[in-house]
Amino acid sequence: MKAINIQGTSIGEVKSAFAKAVSQNFAPTLAIVFCSIAQDRKELVTFLNGHNIQIFGSTTAGEVIDNEITEGATVIMLLDIKREHYSIFSKSSKNTLEIAKEMATTAKNTFNDPSIIVVSSGLTVDAEDIINGVQNFDNKIPLYGGLAGDDLKMTASYVFSNDFESDNGLLALIIDNKKVHVAGLATSGWDNIGVEKTITKSDGNIVYSIDDEPALDVFVKFFQFTENLHDRAEVIAMNFAQYPLQMKKENGNVVLRAPLMANMEDSSLIFAGGIPEGSKVQFSVPPGFDLVDKTRDSISVLKDTMENPDAVIVFSCKARHLALGPIMEDEAGKLRSIWDKPLLGFFTYGEIGTAVNSTCDFHNETCSMVVLEERK
Repeated sequence: MKAINIQGTSIGEVKSAFAKAVSQNFAPTLAIVFCSIAQDRKELVTFLNGHNIQIFGSTTAGEVIDNEITEGATVIMLLDIKREHYSIFSKSSKNTLEIAKEMATTAKNTFNDPSIIVVSSGLTVDAEDIINGVQNFDNKIPLYGGLAGDDLKMTASYVFSNDFESDNGLLALIIDNKKVHVAGLATSGWDNIGVEKTITKSDGNIVYSIDDEPALDVFVKFFQFTENLHDRAEVIAMNFAQYPLQMKKENGNVVLRAPLMANMEDSSLIFAGGIPEGSKVQFSVPPGFDLVDKTRDSISVLKDTMENPDAVIVFSCKARHLALGPIMEDEAGKLRSIWDKPLLGFFTYGEIGTAVNSTCDFHNETCSMVVLEERK
């Protein structure tokens, strides 16, 4: 299996890059497409349809291609994977749990040993339902992915394929693991600080109080924000992205939950993922400039499983990007250097993956890597 990455900030640039790629006696069957909502998705789909290429696509909050980070662009990984080695599942529904179970059922009916890479809307879909739907059917199916972004406009994010587009559905790339080996790992690098606290009032991903104090006030006091934040919810999100809550789940997993927005009227915080009432949490902080080295070292253990992959896909949290800024490009370069193979990804509104000594879960502020290698 061969992978070639192309990019562009217009459909013209994409077409030109595509023409150069296929001139190398290369006939791709699948395109993994990550693009800004500012890009013309319909034209992209029409173009790829014209070349009989299947599409696995998502809108983004920034893109990653090899060792480069872009914003407002289109990045594409072209693969010449055999069509009988993969399948694409797509469906829209408000009942994410049910379509996730249908996705898992389809995967198992298609291949005896499937792996699933899934993308979904980042604003209308509860990623916990995706995981639960799959695990309730078969908890041994490997599951990786991310939630689509919309350049932080927070209006609508989309997943799309050849004849499908949805802002409330699932799109899955189902791979025959007996033909294409798929492996993955999620890692964050954030350090927990402070004493354990309790979520005393929440509703889904909205936290109203922590230890019976307004959630916003707890953050402001703990980190001693002196800036006047009144009516500046976007400033709050930019600051607080550096300090996600580390949450202990009933199954023993520890995940991060990043605050995305603040409600100034009731001093609540909206997080990129659910935080149930009664949850035990701690604040966390990035450890400094060595974070990217920690991420690379953590991901490098995948080399024990797959030494020479054909392609690498990365789902990295937008809140992580906000917190680390220019350091993220350094991280992209170091991740690509692990295997020196084509790497493609995007900044998400949440990641699905499995951390070390854990089970598959929904993460924030995390880098979830997936590597693919055609079995000989």
